[in-house]
Amino acid sequence: MSVAIAELKSHGHKQLARIEDNARIIGMDALFQGHTFIWATQFNPGGIFYKDTVDRSQTKTNSGIICPDFRRPRDVSADWVTGNIYWTDHSRMHWFSYYTAHWTRLRYSINVGRLGGSNCTRLITDIAGEPYAIAVHPARGMMYWTVIGEHSHIEEAAMDGSARRVLLDKNLRRPTGLAIDYFNQRLYWADVELSVIGSVLLDGSDSVLAVTSRHGISQPHRIDIFEDYLYGVGLKNDVFRVHKYGRGSVEWLDLGVEKSSNILIFHPVKQQDVLNPCLKMNCDFLCLLNPTGATCICPEGKALVNGSCGDANVSGDLCRPACENGGRCVANEREDWRCFCWPNFSGEQCEVNHCKDYCQNGGTCTGSPRGRPTCRCAVGFTGPSCAKRLCDDHCLNRGTCDVSLGNQPVCHCMAEYTGDRCLYHICHHYCANSKACTLSSSGHVECVCPTQYEGSKCEVDRCLRCHGAPCLIDHEGGDVSCNCTNGRVASSCQLCDGYCYNGGTCHLDSDTHLPFCQ
Repeated sequence: MSVAIAELKSHGHKQLARIEDNARIIGMDALFQGHTFIWATQFNPGGIFYKDTVDRSQTKTNSGIICPDFRRPRDVSADWVTGNIYWTDHSRMHWFSYYTAHWTRLRYSINVGRLGGSNCTRLITDIAGEPYAIAVHPARGMMYWTVIGEHSHIEEAAMDGSARRVLLDKNLRRPTGLAIDYFNQRLYWADVELSVIGSVLLDGSDSVLAVTSRHGISQPHRIDIFEDYLYGVGLKNDVFRVHKYGRGSVEWLDLGVEKSSNILIFHPVKQQDVLNPCLKMNCDFLCLLNPTGATCICPEGKALVNGSCGDANVSGDLCRPACENGGRCVANEREDWRCFCWPNFSGEQCEVNHCKDYCQNGGTCTGSPRGRPTCRCAVGFTGPSCAKRLCDDHCLNRGTCDVSLGNQPVCHCMAEYTGDRCLYHICHHYCANSKACTLSSSGHVECVCPTQYEGSKCEVDRCLRCHGAPCLIDHEGGDVSCNCTNGRVASSCQLCDGYCYNGGTCHLDSDTHLPFCQ
């Protein structure tokens, strides 16, 4: 595998340059203003790398590795405002430690570091699953990442690690790709196991499936977005393009790159100009964006003390009373010392536990300083606090209810009923001209037709044989006859005169009295 630049045009695709050969790329992003590419690998060697390009056809030597202690990244996203790099990671150890007796030290984390520098730290570590794809939105000061596990979901947080919450936790199985439509404020995700691409507004509402298998897509793994199109790579290394609203079918692209594993659309308009609040701050370690500005942070085990990163225990003495529930004592922009609380807690000393007794029926709680906590419900339950059973009053007409692997209710209907909730009787819209039907011993629906109609679904009008003549219906005897011209009463007014062509002979069927040619 390799990192390559290809130019996309309406009439085709042309490869312009190769940035790196023999690299097993699993994540990729770029700083467009500086023409800097950043990519993540897990093996031979594992890590996060970068390289600047002078123009479209050449490369220069400004390249290197970012935060070499992190060797198991999953995905990477670049903050083009501050130059910080964010990534998901499985371990801070060398990759071979994963296969040794030290595997128990494996820690999932969301991380941040500087391009070409040694200032790196874990930002978020308490993750209930495997963090996979990540995308940042510097204009909002927010970041988003997918988590794969028993309850796969998508989370969001401020880019300084605060204000964390679950954004979406429904109908997700293995979300491996993430992309932001910055102009429409929507987040797109790819689920490689469900073979779908979905989207949701950045406030967590209006979740929809934009692209499914009916568009021709199969196992989308990584995605990016530009203007009206989604670009992606499948699990089998196939590159595709499809309309972001699902209009039309998927288009397969041949970029001349073997075994493509990731895709990035490189265009300056994707990274809008945003004021950098960190330029006015003199942070000792890292300056990270948030929705209201920026925050100075320190590495693990350190805290801000008089504007500098010092021992966390020393800084704790500056908050009186002391911070509770693992809260950190930090100085804000006005150098006032305050407790910085974990998402589940709030209050002056982080003494308020928002999650205490909040989620019911085994639900998992995630706090949010910006509002109510969110619950990730156990299978079979739903609602803001997981108080409602999915199957309660869901199936009608004595249908029984089960819960699917996607935590969706599934009804098993009695023989006479059908529909997602067993709402409709089997005769509903089945018999064309009758509302009555029976169920045979073999389970087949049999329509009970009025005298005027016949056929398996009562779809044949027997009066059509009269060809406009009055139709006589004997409801008691079950017969239909026609009052034809010249006072003739017959089962049909159709005669053989002029009916057959090219010497054919006309006959009337003895049962139906309809003409046929021989």
